[in-house]
Amino acid sequence: MLDQLQGLHIEPTNMCTLKCPRCSRTEFIDQFPKRWINKNLNLDHLKSFLDINLKGKKIKLCGNYGDAIYYDKLIEMIEYFKSQGAPIQLSTNGSYKTIEWWEQLNQLLDKNDEIIFGIDGSPTNFKTYRINADWDSIKDGIDILNQGSVKLTWQYILFSYNQNDIEQTKILANDLGFDRFFVMDSERWDHGTEWLTPTKINEVNQSKILWKNNITSKIDPICKKYNSSHYISADGFYTPCCYIAEHRWYYKTDFYKNQDLYDISKTTITKVLEHLKVFYSTLEDAKLNYCTFNCPKL
Repeated sequence: MLDQLQGLHIEPTNMCTLKCPRCSRTEFIDQFPKRWINKNLNLDHLKSFLDINLKGKKIKLCGNYGDAIYYDKLIEMIEYFKSQGAPIQLSTNGSYKTIEWWEQLNQLLDKNDEIIFGIDGSPTNFKTYRINADWDSIKDGIDILNQGSVKLTWQYILFSYNQNDIEQTKILANDLGFDRFFVMDSERWDHGTEWLTPTKINEVNQSKILWKNNITSKIDPICKKYNSSHYISADGFYTPCCYIAEHRWYYKTDFYKNQDLYDISKTTITKVLEHLKVFYSTLEDAKLNYCTFNCPKL
């Protein structure tokens, strides 16, 4: 696994200014308000954990719970990875950062990097899901980044309220200088958010229906297929992917029960991946619930 590692998925912080329905952060705080703690990744621990050559390995900065732009050391973190020759893919909603901050970020990025803006709808309706977002400050970021060479992507999660706005929003994205526009499926349409369900049931939701009805237990593991999903959480723990680290699954896994083995302040990624050789070799036959739910073989 180590010699073929293609990238890493890092959550620098679990903090965010938004309150999106069914977001893992929103759900955790709603269910366990007294247990929520804001956390920021220790950058020194991360550097010592990554005892490998990072050149050419994509660093995906995206959170289960937080938005990377609210990490207080994000500029320093990106400077480090760029100095190691690692391309950056940053996913964000983009709200509430200053023009000066965007200018500083823009100076670090080049044509090998990508920023993905999560804007689920048009500027007039995307806050239906992205509660507390701010279009004006998002637009500031887009305008500044267009002055550089970084690739810009508009990510559009499909919901009932925006399913008829795709084409007009795609035109707007092109006018604003985005390099790519893509529609992303979601399964967050139950437990009080049924009203978000679009009329077209997509492949992602078909897979969840199969899982919920126990029709399939075969998996097509993304972690092995691309070898770029290695996840490090804002509180400094490794899991093979971000799905395992989500609280619906994490606290029942061996990764939580044996946390010391995956604490980035106490080990290295070389040691972790050596330890996980058996895990990867038996993954397809293990029938782990988080794998059959998130990576079903259709």
